[in-house]
Amino acid sequence: MGQSFRLASAQRSATAVVAAQTSGAIVPVLPALQTILVNTEVVISDPGILTNPLLCPLPPGTPCEQEVFWVSASGYLNLGTSSTVTLKLYSGSSLTPGSNTLLKSSGASGAFSGKTNWLIWARLVYDTVSGQLTGIVEFMINNVIFAAAALTNVVTGVNNNPSSGGAVLNFCISVQFATAGTQVINVKDFGINH
Repeated sequence: MGQSFRLASAQRSATAVVAAQTSGAIVPVLPALQTILVNTEVVISDPGILTNPLLCPLPPGTPCEQEVFWVSASGYLNLGTSSTVTLKLYSGSSLTPGSNTLLKSSGASGAFSGKTNWLIWARLVYDTVSGQLTGIVEFMINNVIFAAAALTNVVTGVNNNPSSGGAVLNFCISVQFATAGTQVINVKDFGINH
């Protein structure tokens, strides 16, 4: 394997960039610090425009076609109330979890409270011939590693040169705390390496 380099990082969609410029409140995309008060699944939002998801797009024409690339995300959790935590990695661009394609879920962590770090690490490959995205995803929450496993759903219709001119794929992350309360997630890094 050759040397890895950062190919893409979390960024705003084109409509979100226009909205941010119009509002005059340009907020950096990362870190994305969010306080979650509910015990339902929440897709992490763009911190500058909370009505848009935090996205990590794979740009068209990259050297990733038929080669392994990595999607990684990391940050910290601060649980004010003891809870389990579930992280999920999706392909998609919606704040509604069911509108995205689930790539993998960590499953519920053991219950804990206080501060800890987390990470998601996915090794993925796609090709335009089969149109499929496949791969392996691992999670770590509170220093517990969740076994690496194949994608829950194979993404189909993948094309390295989309006719829309948009991203080949968009990735987003969700979190769910089993206990409602003042629970915090911070996404410090969310990117694609090749």
